[in-house]
Amino acid sequence: MLSNPHLSNYIRFFQIISDMEQECLITQKEKHQLKVNLTLKDMQLVNMIALNTDADDEEFKYSIINILRKQNQSPRQRQGQKIRCKSTGIEMSPIRLIRRNSVSKEAKVTEEQLIQQIDDLNDSLVMILQNENKSILTPIVTEKLKSILEVIQKTTISSPSTTTTKILQAEDTENCKIVDKFTSLYSDMKKHYTDYLNCHLLLMDNNLSYENLVQSVKNFVKKLIDADQITYLHIREDQSQQTYYSADDSYLITNDKQIYNETQLIQPNKVLLLDECNFYPALSEQFKIKLYKRNYLIKLNNQDVFVCFHISDQTSIISEFLALADEFDIFEDLNQLSSFLIETIKQAKVQVFNPLQLSHMIQGIGIAFIRSSKYLFIKKCIHILQSKYQVEIHINSGDGMSVISSPSFFYGAQKQVDFDFKDELNVSITINGMDLNKKADLMIYKQLTQSFNKYLKFIRQCYDRTTFYKFFVKSQETLIFEFDKLGKLIFLSRPIPQEIKREFNIDFDPKKNKVTYSQLFQNEELLKYIENFLQEHNVLRDSDQQYQVFMKMEERNFKGFFIIFQQGWLKYDQKKFNLNDPSLQKELQKQIIQQETMRFIDKLEQNNPQILNSVVQMFKPRSTQRQTVHYRNSILQFEPAKLGVQHKCSLRMEDLNTQCTVPNIDNFNFNVLAVDEMVQKQLAVVEILKYHNLIKEYDIPLDTLCQFLSEVEYKYNKKKNVFHNYDHGVSVMQNVHAILLQLHQTSNAAILSTFNQFALLLSGLCHDVSHTGRTNTFEINSLSNLAIRYHDRSVLEQHHAAKSLKLLCVPATNILQSLKGEEFRKFRRMFISNILYTDITEHFNLIKNFESKVSESNFGQQDEDIKLLSGMIIHTSDFTGGAKQFELSKQWSFKVNKEFEQQYELEGKLGYPQLPYMKDLHKLPVMAKQEAGFFKFIVRPLWQSMSKYLDNRLQEQVDYLDETIQKWEQIANSE
Repeated sequence: MLSNPHLSNYIRFFQIISDMEQECLITQKEKHQLKVNLTLKDMQLVNMIALNTDADDEEFKYSIINILRKQNQSPRQRQGQKIRCKSTGIEMSPIRLIRRNSVSKEAKVTEEQLIQQIDDLNDSLVMILQNENKSILTPIVTEKLKSILEVIQKTTISSPSTTTTKILQAEDTENCKIVDKFTSLYSDMKKHYTDYLNCHLLLMDNNLSYENLVQSVKNFVKKLIDADQITYLHIREDQSQQTYYSADDSYLITNDKQIYNETQLIQPNKVLLLDECNFYPALSEQFKIKLYKRNYLIKLNNQDVFVCFHISDQTSIISEFLALADEFDIFEDLNQLSSFLIETIKQAKVQVFNPLQLSHMIQGIGIAFIRSSKYLFIKKCIHILQSKYQVEIHINSGDGMSVISSPSFFYGAQKQVDFDFKDELNVSITINGMDLNKKADLMIYKQLTQSFNKYLKFIRQCYDRTTFYKFFVKSQETLIFEFDKLGKLIFLSRPIPQEIKREFNIDFDPKKNKVTYSQLFQNEELLKYIENFLQEHNVLRDSDQQYQVFMKMEERNFKGFFIIFQQGWLKYDQKKFNLNDPSLQKELQKQIIQQETMRFIDKLEQNNPQILNSVVQMFKPRSTQRQTVHYRNSILQFEPAKLGVQHKCSLRMEDLNTQCTVPNIDNFNFNVLAVDEMVQKQLAVVEILKYHNLIKEYDIPLDTLCQFLSEVEYKYNKKKNVFHNYDHGVSVMQNVHAILLQLHQTSNAAILSTFNQFALLLSGLCHDVSHTGRTNTFEINSLSNLAIRYHDRSVLEQHHAAKSLKLLCVPATNILQSLKGEEFRKFRRMFISNILYTDITEHFNLIKNFESKVSESNFGQQDEDIKLLSGMIIHTSDFTGGAKQFELSKQWSFKVNKEFEQQYELEGKLGYPQLPYMKDLHKLPVMAKQEAGFFKFIVRPLWQSMSKYLDNRLQEQVDYLDETIQKWEQIANSE
């Protein structure tokens, strides 16, 4: 038996059969069958490929035709058969297999032969026009068709009753052109958007420079909206203007009163074409619009920021995208893109930028624009129809139905057809003059339907592809290469680590397009492994190698392959690294803990499948969570900093003389929900600070303390959140206080100094300051200002820390005035670290790391131990409501689930993905089931681990949790 051919021969085979289809040597169905047969290891086909290793393309094609002929699938053998077209339902003869030089140029053609050729041409044209691959119309084929048509036009036929009815009339030719335009539109737009992730590859550079970053962003904008340059202008508080020009990456500061006045006339949520407007001469000059053909200006929501997109030419298929923003309500996508561009450029100038974070944002924004590209597709479809019909456009935006009549040459048709594009904007059209009883009109209607549905399918595929990519971009343990069926690189999950580059001799240049796997990998062993693996046609196989290869299959067709490198073992191969090195030991331990965490989560889900769609999913590491992103209709609001703004004090100096009457401040029976007066809640906070002697120790002015607590209370309660409010902040601080009191009674009492305890208590109080009432997932899915600012990483937690620290930068609310220099910076680091530990996606890693570290005899002697213990205490305290007696615990559960209900309803209104565990929480049994799982798999293990460290001093709270779990399970099973 012949040996299997190399992968390069397979790739050549796929390329040749694609060429044969374009040259009309085989049909699309025959091409599909050949691919299926190869996938099924048809030995006749496999051996043929092996035999033709050194054959030229013509010999290869001849061998393929022989294969088809032997399988009774030759085009010659089916000349007498009829094929039914999928789109039109018309039966037609297949195109003949005719070699280019088989007919003499001198041969004379009789009238009868000419008519027969016209018949064949008519049938062939219909087949070609219905073919999904429009590239079948090669220049050679097109020229031949034109020459035949020229002969037809010069030929006089005398028998109209029998022969002239077969000749293509001008109207038939026009109908074919319309069909051709629909299919070309689909293929052109698909081609344009398919490779927009090339921008992602440009970022996969370990030493990404600012210049390359800016160039990558500009390429990204070009792909999405065809803008060559951008200019943005910011109106500052003193009414001066700061303008940024991407053309030369420069800023210009001006103080032009006319520019300011003109900006005040511009309304948000509108796209303004500056070229057609004479009302903004100063702005036009500032934006240098004369350098470009088109200049579109937008004002960002709730900001004095104006962005101008410049287009140098209008030859691209998407050159009209910006012009459709108002008509089809896609302004929010532009607003998101503009905000992203501004933030990226500004931040890249002052900090090291993580390319993975930027890649994550690019992919999210990119898929939002691909979704919106359907409106451009709709508009172009309408334009195509207008060449023959009169079209009325109906858009129901929610404010009523608007009708846009589009006059064109109209054939006086009495018939009309409605076409619904099935979109959230309820875009539909009425095609006047179309009669579906006519074959030509039916053909056009079916092609319109087919092309639009195929484009919607393409959008869904892009979304799935982006979701897949975003998952791997977040993975820090794996390196993914994706190649298409021709072996060209189309995706790379992250910059290639240097050790992997050296090990496998990888030559990767982000600036090179369409690099193949054989050009990328110079390691012969790896190349041989790839080719041998794919020859076996395995989808996935376990391997003891450093890498794995698996194929992409779609409907049994080979679509490409992945190579996955597992970096963890490579870093710590004992043959190459000295594991006695303390730094390597530390890193190795971290890797092992992460792997143990993932195994624990996997096992937990396998043994408890009910948690797969439960709130427990929120606590998994973000890199393992299913990414659901939908960026439509989100509103970005960049709030200006308001440092120094003070609000009415809820705690006054004279209130400090009032006795605090709140019971159980020093134990776990504390119940802030039973306290009606805000002053008493504030006094409880003061009492805790006094207990630890912090007011005297750090010389905190009492008037400053009153102002600080009042500001914290205001920032908590201004959004009127049901759960994430000041009550929650006070409860968490009090629980930290209660745990510290238990810690003081153990042998580990000295681990946390007074300084550490101060940072821990204050971060407990402030850990949810200015909470939005939504989850991190919501912020990321909506591409909110916070998500952009913090690059999807611990979005709300970073926000809470930032808002709190801003208060400590204002003299009137700075209770840390006694801390100077390095001491303040150390406090700040601890404060931020504590709040970041409240990110629930760190939950499993935190517990595993804590349980591993506390088992060591020297735990508590390093700064990292202090951070870990503080993080464990604040994270445990964040769930203090669940560790109360059931009647009180139930009140907290209802509060947090009310916020989940509100988020689920808002997600539905905005069209965002709705998390399954937030559905139907108003139904008590549904909520009870969620709560039971939440307390069983999340809260109880957390409190149990904390209690174990504290010599089981929290056992009463663990018992309360057991009772709560049982109660919720009883309620869940009651119906």
